[in-house]
Amino acid sequence: MKRNSMETRVTSRRMDFMVKYFSILFLPLVLFAESVSYGEDPFILGMSIDAYAMGNIKALPMSSPSPGASSASRGIDGLSLGFQHTEGFGGVYQTDVLSGAKDRWSLLLFRGGVGNIPDTRDALLDYGTDGVAGTEDSDGTEGNGQLDPGERLSINSINYFSTQQFLAELGYSYPLSDKLLLNGTARMLFHDLYAESGFGVGFHAGVLFEPTDKLRLGLQVTDMLSTVIFWSSGQTEVYKPQIYAGLDYLLAFRKIPFTLHPILQLEIPVGEEVAGLNQESYGVAGGVEIIFQNQLHIQIGQNALDQLQIGALIRTSFLDIQYGTGFSELSKLAGQTHRVGVRLHLSKFDLF
Repeated sequence: MKRNSMETRVTSRRMDFMVKYFSILFLPLVLFAESVSYGEDPFILGMSIDAYAMGNIKALPMSSPSPGASSASRGIDGLSLGFQHTEGFGGVYQTDVLSGAKDRWSLLLFRGGVGNIPDTRDALLDYGTDGVAGTEDSDGTEGNGQLDPGERLSINSINYFSTQQFLAELGYSYPLSDKLLLNGTARMLFHDLYAESGFGVGFHAGVLFEPTDKLRLGLQVTDMLSTVIFWSSGQTEVYKPQIYAGLDYLLAFRKIPFTLHPILQLEIPVGEEVAGLNQESYGVAGGVEIIFQNQLHIQIGQNALDQLQIGALIRTSFLDIQYGTGFSELSKLAGQTHRVGVRLHLSKFDLF
């Protein structure tokens, strides 16, 4: 009788914890019924390559931590360390991501930016259409502050600057049972836009349910209770929440030497204004991974904007090597985006 009483109290406490957790998880639905979310877009370039290649997956944990994505982990893989570099749009926008995971903890450091941006505001030789300083132009173009025909820029007067974005995320996973995991992530952001800077904080949370060894169901709420950026100009920017629900399955064959890993994700924006951006009330993304002997992984997927994305992973006992790219309309105009990454399984080296 005492044992049953103790089990009842433990079960009751666990149920109370789950009720409070899910209440907080879905609170954004009530608080931000009318909201617009743009802030996560730059950090997509820092997403784990396989998550990116299979449709920008955030609802389920992938091979490496991703900004805003599920950090659920059972902590059975030991210590790992990863690095990822992206040359975005022909190398104009570059990102670097350093990530690590140990036990149920994960850490992600993101840096993205554009360098060598020319500042020509003080470089105009405003001599007018005749191109000669100190003369009166009949059309009044000398000294008007505009680049007119016949005028040029002083190369020596052009200054160059850069813009950068930094993100740090610390994630933790809490097991409720052998099949149910809760995960949460705290984030800090810093933006340096040359003329202005901004600092922000935010949180993500989610749940992962694994009914079998091959099937996973995930739910992730990004920017829980909103992520807030405080700008040096005095303005405040808010990243509104978004909900991601996903499932994946491992389909193995007896006489075929590869495994299929399909994945599907439903993206639910919080607020009608977000839905109006893409003329839909929700978005659907997904893809499939073909795994050969757990050593070669080929990924292909489509994100919620109907953009094709592909990737490949070579896995060994000690490290993973990854590559990914996408085929969007912007890439056709601005240049292709290439992603490369490597992940070391430090626990296999027996260093600690």
